[in-house]
Amino acid sequence: MSYIKALDSDAGFKSDVNISLHGERIEVKNMNSISEIIKAIEYEYERQKKEKPINKETRQWNPEKQITIKMRSKESHADYRFIKEPDLPVIKLKKAEIEKIKTSLPESPLIKLDKLIKKHKISEYYAKILTSNLEIVEFFEKIIENKDISPSLAVPWVTVELLGMLNYNKKTLEQVKLEPEHFIQLLKAVESKKLTELKAKDILRSWKIKSSQLDLKGETIISNKSELQEIVKKVLASKDNQKAIEDYKSGNKQTLNFLIGAVMKLSNKRADFKTAKELLEKELK
Repeated sequence: MSYIKALDSDAGFKSDVNISLHGERIEVKNMNSISEIIKAIEYEYERQKKEKPINKETRQWNPEKQITIKMRSKESHADYRFIKEPDLPVIKLKKAEIEKIKTSLPESPLIKLDKLIKKHKISEYYAKILTSNLEIVEFFEKIIENKDISPSLAVPWVTVELLGMLNYNKKTLEQVKLEPEHFIQLLKAVESKKLTELKAKDILRSWKIKSSQLDLKGETIISNKSELQEIVKKVLASKDNQKAIEDYKSGNKQTLNFLIGAVMKLSNKRADFKTAKELLEKELK
């Protein structure tokens, strides 16, 4: 006791004190000094000698009257929810009912992850991106249900291009009316070389509110050499491109990418990349 009193002048805290002399446990709440703790213990010692507690109680210290005052009866374990709810009836489920519930549940993210990796041969990195969002992975599964669309083609278009479009517009897939059949048409057009990837990305970005039936009129890839030759000549004749042409001829071959970009811009992103590159290299010799 003397040691506690010696610390009292410097101490400051809030504490609960449990005091049990003979009967049930009594808890005095929110003591904020050692001197008050000592007084509460001394008071409870004398009180409990005279009044043996029958029930557990929570009490508070009254510094003015120098006594403890009952706040409430102490809660039991059940009241604190330390044990299962005692008032709930037992529910017995038959095995058939459990199986029925199981079959009605959607696949868990872990099951989907395992299926994407093992069945569809998708890397764990992209599989985790897909399964982090239920809407996205279910949309992806609808896409690859079409046998003409390989998972390897669909993966970058869903995890990079589609998610990029949604993030840029701060929307979820649920907020965009994107039909799987329209997305499939877009991927087929890319795979069959009817659209350049750049043009397809433009079309996808235009679907930020809702998708539409793919209309390739005026959008198809330009691979005809004669038509592309005219575009290349215009690019090379443009004053804006003369510095890049000079740099290329001086040995800086990286400027060819700038000129290919100019061809893509002038062709509304419809020029076949490989053919455009070949024609530019030929003209720049």
